[in-house]
Amino acid sequence: MGRLSAVAHTKVPVEVAVGDILGSAQPTSIRGWAMLPRSDHGPTRTLVYCLAGGGCATAYFDLHVEGCNGYSMAEYFCDRGFMVVALDHPGIGASDPVPDLFVITPTLVAKCHDRAVREIRDRLASGRLAPEAPPVGEPTVVGLGHSMGGLIAVVQQGLWQSFDVLVLLGHSGFGLPEVLTEAESQLATGAPDLLEREEQIEVLARRRFAVPSAVPRRQPARGAFFADDVPMEVRQAFARAAVPLLFTCGLASMIPHSADAQAASIDVPVFLCIGDQDLTADRYAAIGLFRSAPYATVYLLHDSGHCHNQASSRARLWGRVVKWIGHISEQ
Repeated sequence: MGRLSAVAHTKVPVEVAVGDILGSAQPTSIRGWAMLPRSDHGPTRTLVYCLAGGGCATAYFDLHVEGCNGYSMAEYFCDRGFMVVALDHPGIGASDPVPDLFVITPTLVAKCHDRAVREIRDRLASGRLAPEAPPVGEPTVVGLGHSMGGLIAVVQQGLWQSFDVLVLLGHSGFGLPEVLTEAESQLATGAPDLLEREEQIEVLARRRFAVPSAVPRRQPARGAFFADDVPMEVRQAFARAAVPLLFTCGLASMIPHSADAQAASIDVPVFLCIGDQDLTADRYAAIGLFRSAPYATVYLLHDSGHCHNQASSRARLWGRVVKWIGHISEQ
């Protein structure tokens, strides 16, 4: 596949202070970037806010591979007139470090990103996001989360209604029950709102991700991160962009139904994509978790593992998302 973007896009740094949310006495910020469409597209009215999965930084959405072009979702979206924003989760990547990654729970991460979304809306409305970005008073803000980032997006939308539209990639809400310990599985049993048990999830995360760990590392029952045809150069670029896992968030995303209560309250359109070689087979049942959504779509991406943006079929997904957002915006 050739390069999907022929023109370099303007990419500006973005920083949002979140120290008080984390209970930190020190100034703490989350950082990332905004990528702007070319001026010939006219003023953008759609902003895609990206939330990376476990162990991934913002580069997941803007991956550049020497000798292999066309792996940047952000460039693809900008070529079609969207603005893309991606900030690293607190404690990892370009964001400020924190003393203990285990205390960073899904609710804390979601609250940090909610503040970022609201501040970016304000900056965009006043023309302060970037000199190249004209003021946009009421953009459509799309929350796009991959894997663990999908969990964060669901929690964020359920608790703070940050987004106008939700796109979830590789996040079914059914977790990976086959890899869990008995204690982890029991935590999910009969929990109407598992996020009320984040302290217990943290305790189990410390046990699972200790070094050394006594918890057996079981493989998922099906699927893989990459389809067999993903080039080695792409896998290596993905690995070089890796960051530490947010352990408690990672375990929460592995526990089935951890954010069911938040999913059930979401009342904006939802798009869910699962790869045909993904880590979950519950693609169609998952859409039923969003029972308050006025419009919900499930999309099966062929020739894709869990990491859709590195699949040979990635542009098929990106094009479908662009078309779907356009259709939603017209409603």
